[in-house]
Amino acid sequence: MWQLRAEDVRTLALGAALLGGGGGGSTRAAALVAERALRLAGPLTVIDAAELGADAYAAPLGLVGSVTVFEEKPLSGAEVGRAVAALERYSGVRLHAVLGFEAAGVNALLAVAAAATLGLPLVDADGMGRALPQLDQTVFTLNGLAVSPMVAADDKGALAVLDGVDGLLAEQLARSAVVTMGGWAVVVMAPQRGDDLARYAIPRTIHRALRVGEVLSQQDYGAVLSSHGGRALFRGRVVDVERGPRGRFGGGSAILQHLDDADRMLRVEFQNENLLVLENGEVRACVPDIICLLEADRCLPVTSEDVRYGLEVDVLVLPCAAAWRTPAGLGLVGPRAFGYDVPYSIPRGEP
Repeated sequence: MWQLRAEDVRTLALGAALLGGGGGGSTRAAALVAERALRLAGPLTVIDAAELGADAYAAPLGLVGSVTVFEEKPLSGAEVGRAVAALERYSGVRLHAVLGFEAAGVNALLAVAAAATLGLPLVDADGMGRALPQLDQTVFTLNGLAVSPMVAADDKGALAVLDGVDGLLAEQLARSAVVTMGGWAVVVMAPQRGDDLARYAIPRTIHRALRVGEVLSQQDYGAVLSSHGGRALFRGRVVDVERGPRGRFGGGSAILQHLDDADRMLRVEFQNENLLVLENGEVRACVPDIICLLEADRCLPVTSEDVRYGLEVDVLVLPCAAAWRTPAGLGLVGPRAFGYDVPYSIPRGEP
């Protein structure tokens, strides 16, 4: 158990942005929301899943939809409370805590804001350990836990309750509801028992984002690699960016030229998140590992939306959660799940 303070939010936002692996959205607006919530409520209690208690319940939650629209039309402040109240009424379960279904990007910060607003502890765990584009791409789905009943709430007072659906159908229906709701909604997934979260949720992900943010704020990405088992791939300048449809989401590719060797070229493929890195046709890294771009001079995370011609970046890779390196995990979030017919292998030197 530990305390998260309003003064920690900007550092958390920095680490959460990096762990988004190019996705997860800009953390600017969400950081302001989380910081304000903590200033109003005071320090937030953060607990490990094992501290929740076997028979206690916590619900995963977060934003679904366009982060760009969210920044233009932010939270009214009542969405989380309405969604949680509806979930408790419908399920008959009282929540003892909440957690993010994705502790990276915007959703790491919205989980903080939600817990502070509700006056509940935040579980230091999540369902992805990085950013991923779909609600069914969680360890909850991977391990056969229910994702419904699920409640979506918008900023205008509307609620949508989805029940009796599996992970993929819940993703599809929630995505349709969010479009009708105006582009984004707060989604609260089915309550999860404490013993299931202790067994299956990816642990210590809020703590990890905070620690990553601390070393990034010191402009020391080497410390990120040494403390989190990552590796540096490339330092280069973006010389071409192509954007267009990729799967169900927008995406594209970026070509980088090495700063010290003009003959070396790297291609980064992205679909919201960075998913594949190739050099001379050879796969250097791929999803589910976390492929990160950092501005070379300022050591700031770069989202796929912000990749532009002339930008100088460091490309680094952080290992994904162990659950995603299993055959079932790779089937859900490996390269072939995104349409890339390449194998995944654990990088040399990693466990």
